Amino acid sequence: MKANFLKSAKVQELLSKVEDNLDVYRTGNFDFLASDTSCHFETSLAIDEAKLALINCDKDNLKEVENCVLMYEAMGSVSHYLARDERLWVYLCHTLLLGYTRSRWPIPEDNEAAIKHIKAHFFCIGGRGIERDNAASRLWWQASLCSRVDGITFEDALTCLLYQSDVRANIIERPTTSQNIRLFSAVLKKLHESYKSNQALFDRVRFRSIMKELNLVGGVKLLVALPESSITQILEQCIAKAA
Repeated sequence: MKANFLKSAKVQELLSKVEDNLDVYRTGNFDFLASDTSCHFETSLAIDEAKLALINCDKDNLKEVENCVLMYEAMGSVSHYLARDERLWVYLCHTLLLGYTRSRWPIPEDNEAAIKHIKAHFFCIGGRGIERDNAASRLWWQASLCSRVDGITFEDALTCLLYQSDVRANIIERPTTSQNIRLFSAVLKKLHESYKSNQALFDRVRFRSIMKELNLVGGVKLLVALPESSITQILEQCIAKAA
């Protein structure tokens, strides 16, 4: 099927009416967004609806790695440019992935908390909304990053990135790390080594210290210009200092 994007005016209308639609978000549906062509427009982007339908989770098994793989495969050849368009992800969270979004990010009973929660996970709010918070887009962006890591499998890279939330946040929310694929690859491969042994690098305090050391080095050396072998040596020194 071809991907539908919500029209910008409809995105803003939904966002402005979150409080009015709390009951719908909790137990209803937004099927009209798919059936009413005044709400959306069709694009040339091909997506696999069958794979999107397989994305699911429950409170005991979030299936983060599996769902990232499914999302990445389902979205086919979406470009990074289109993947930054909130109209795609807001449409999916309100239609094909409504059930998943509710399961992955259960809506709080308190109405004020629910409004904030819905805006974060059903929409794309703020500078990190698409890559970090939106229920659908975060899966694609995490998968896209991990798909470019050489030396370990796609699934292993995702497993290491998603194993500990604080570690993931320290990577994803640091543009100097997530946007430099050689640096990102070096970090993921060290995490993979640790994951297969004592998992010491996943300690939140230690990993934060490592990333701080890496930032200090990045202040005096242009890491983006270095080969991965040199970056790995620097990373190993940062790991040793944070031991």
